[in-house]
Amino acid sequence: MRLRGPLLVVWCLFGTTAVGCTSAPRAQVVSAVEQRDLDGAMEAYTRLESVDGIDLAMLGEIGGLHLELAAISEDPAVRLAAVQQLAMGGTAARENLERLSNAEAAEPVVRARALQALARRGDGHAKAVLYGLADSDDPEVAALALSVADPAEDRARLLEALRHPAASMRREAALRLGEGELGREAILELSDLARVDPEPRVRASAVRALGSAGETAWDAIRARLSDPESSVRLAAIRSLVRVDRVRARGPIGVLLSAPPSPAALEAARVLAMAGEGEDATVARAYLHSAILAAGSTLRSQAAIALVSLPPDAATDDALRTALENEENRTVRLGLARALMQHEGSEAQAHEALEALTEGDDMAALQASLLLSGVADEAVDAIRRFLEEGDPLERRVAARGLARDAGRPDLVRPALNDEDAMVRIHAAGGLVAAASKG
Repeated sequence: MRLRGPLLVVWCLFGTTAVGCTSAPRAQVVSAVEQRDLDGAMEAYTRLESVDGIDLAMLGEIGGLHLELAAISEDPAVRLAAVQQLAMGGTAARENLERLSNAEAAEPVVRARALQALARRGDGHAKAVLYGLADSDDPEVAALALSVADPAEDRARLLEALRHPAASMRREAALRLGEGELGREAILELSDLARVDPEPRVRASAVRALGSAGETAWDAIRARLSDPESSVRLAAIRSLVRVDRVRARGPIGVLLSAPPSPAALEAARVLAMAGEGEDATVARAYLHSAILAAGSTLRSQAAIALVSLPPDAATDDALRTALENEENRTVRLGLARALMQHEGSEAQAHEALEALTEGDDMAALQASLLLSGVADEAVDAIRRFLEEGDPLERRVAARGLARDAGRPDLVRPALNDEDAMVRIHAAGGLVAAASKG
């Protein structure tokens, strides 16, 4: 149980143990957080750490307060980033989200996003309040409200939203309908949306929703394999497999006769996941060739696809060969990450990652994060990025150092970074680390 405010002070004054008496600085942190005094909380934490050492829970409180205040700031990008970090923050962010969902100073879309995060954690009250915003004049708020709509009970509203001028409304309505049993009207509407909507993200969502319709939607889904946008083609591949994995092997297998593309690589991954038969063998061979011959972006995608597959000797050999010959650092990172998942190949993967850490680019930072659990030198490298990297590198380093490397104590100074987004990611890392425990 965490004691707060005056209760903690009284306990400290009259407690009989030394540990109890050293908790007075903690009460000062709690008091400053409750008064929404970020500077005071950080100063009090410095005193706390000098007496009691690192306190992960208090760091989480400070990070949460920072994000709460940022979520009601004047900068829309900062507000969005702050509430997104809280949504990813785990249990330690719950109270912050609850306060934001009721904060009069918060923009309606910020309150709606906070409610959505709470609803996704099973908060029935937050879900009801959020759905009550479905008639909002702000399409972004209304779309967030639709995200908790019931696909059966709210079918009429969702069908109407498929024709809304705002793409966010059409997309959310399609996704929600796909969570339930589609009737004939919904299948027809979604089929049209998948074919003619000008927004690729809406077409992809419609195709994804059609995957729940079964054989009735087969032709409409298959037609989107020729969509000009890769994201829509990927959605079509996944929906065909959802409808009938065996039958899907034919149409998506045809993609493997063409040069590597995002859709073809996803098709190969899906077929290889079957794990047996000629189709799976051909699909693995396609991925093996792609990590050697395709462009750097596609080689990275092929390596990521191989990570998701059960290891086998041929895949290990292909990854090792590709790693030996690969010059692109980002692709080398992907190949090494894939090898890390394969028993017996960890040493080569670690050797490749250690070599990458000697650079000063994002690949070096990501490699350091992957090694942070086994090498102190990797933690030092991440810390250098946090102090000397460009803004994007500092953002990645801040969250990764706190959550993935388990060193939130090294991230606290980044709460004063000149870049607002670095401060947001540092705070988010502290909250996530506190939730992780």
